[in-house]
Amino acid sequence: MSKIQRLGLILGLIFPLVIACYPALDLPARLALSVIAFAVIFWTFEPVPIPYTAILILGLFPLLKIIPFDLTFNAFSGKAVWLVFSGMALSLGITETPLSARLAHLVLDRIGTYNRLILGLHVLGLVMALLIPSGVVRVLILMPMVVSLLKSIGETPDSKVSAALILSTVCATYYGGVGILTASVPNLVVMGALESHGFTVYWSQWILYMFPVIGILRVGFIYVLIRLIFRPQHMPNLKAHPNTAHPSEHLTDAEKKVLGILLLGIALWATDVLHGVHPVFIGLVLILLIYLPHWGPLPFDTLKKVNFPLLIYIAAVFAMGHALDRVGLNAQIASMFTAYLNTLTSPLTTLGVITLLTVPFNFLMDTAAVAGVLTPLMLDLGTQLNLPPLPVALSVAIGTGVVFLPYQSAPFVVAYSFRWAKMSQFILAMTLISLLTLLLLLPLTLLYWHTIGFV
Repeated sequence: MSKIQRLGLILGLIFPLVIACYPALDLPARLALSVIAFAVIFWTFEPVPIPYTAILILGLFPLLKIIPFDLTFNAFSGKAVWLVFSGMALSLGITETPLSARLAHLVLDRIGTYNRLILGLHVLGLVMALLIPSGVVRVLILMPMVVSLLKSIGETPDSKVSAALILSTVCATYYGGVGILTASVPNLVVMGALESHGFTVYWSQWILYMFPVIGILRVGFIYVLIRLIFRPQHMPNLKAHPNTAHPSEHLTDAEKKVLGILLLGIALWATDVLHGVHPVFIGLVLILLIYLPHWGPLPFDTLKKVNFPLLIYIAAVFAMGHALDRVGLNAQIASMFTAYLNTLTSPLTTLGVITLLTVPFNFLMDTAAVAGVLTPLMLDLGTQLNLPPLPVALSVAIGTGVVFLPYQSAPFVVAYSFRWAKMSQFILAMTLISLLTLLLLLPLTLLYWHTIGFV
């Protein structure tokens, strides 16, 4: 066990005990916060593997009577877990055929320098956010290609080059996706809250008000940050590693089928606004195609390679949100924030503070749940303060897109599960990007809104 892991073990045992003794909260709230603090610390420092902690807290919630057993495991009947499962099952079509190696060699044959490769991955991540609504699915499609690319150039897990390529892909597609209505689940939750208040937001409006700064400019800053913090001592050789076999010239039948199924999935996911079919149902149909007996490119037994412990972790994250809601902490914290917002007079300041006040909730529950809890509350408050509903909702959306730790967002957990970048590398990049968003990009967004007459 490393020094960092030992520190996490000590903090994870002591800090929850301190919370449990805090007299200002009732017993259920103290127990819920203690379990959540334990989980967050153990997930961050990893003194034990992440799935072990997830299973433990799934047992503690009903055992301590914080939430009942059926609500604790409710996530397994929800769409989010099955969407992740669908994405992992589909990504096996890339990793279990020569397709991942072929895509990696295709990239290496056309990109001349390391810096151009990093830039290309940022652009690819942002383009995928425009095409595929689910961040988890985007990561599960892109990660096998990136891992194969790293193997092709002879890189090892946890190196600076490996971290740069992995984080370039996931950070660009996640953080940049906040600027696109259909690229983030919290965005869609915000849209639903707006519609329930009688206001319709269009995809083009979201692009106009969010994409220039929160999309394009943000990804540009991410590119610069990742180049700076993961600069290798020696530029890697982008020629294929001699131990990596080059795929044959022609696609195999299995590759053709996998590629056709993935393209069908991308087409259906990209047009979900038109046909209204949830991404999880599309994913499950694609799984049936890819594992169809006598025709599908992969045998059904291949599903044993799916990372099932990751699903347990995601269920635990949702259980944390249910626990906080059940003990009433969400409502208490939100009411404190709204009381403070009532004291502000400047519209731009109020919108900025709404974003800032949204961020702490991201540590407590899934960001989609944060959007669901806070958006109606902030819209009602905005009406009292004579603020238009759309800027208020977009401010909440920016806040839900600011995450510092992998456990706060499923796409980062999925990317981390490939084990090609360390937890510390994820946290470093995510923290710097989030601080940059709050300190620079948020003021620039508000200035942009004011300049174009939006606020």
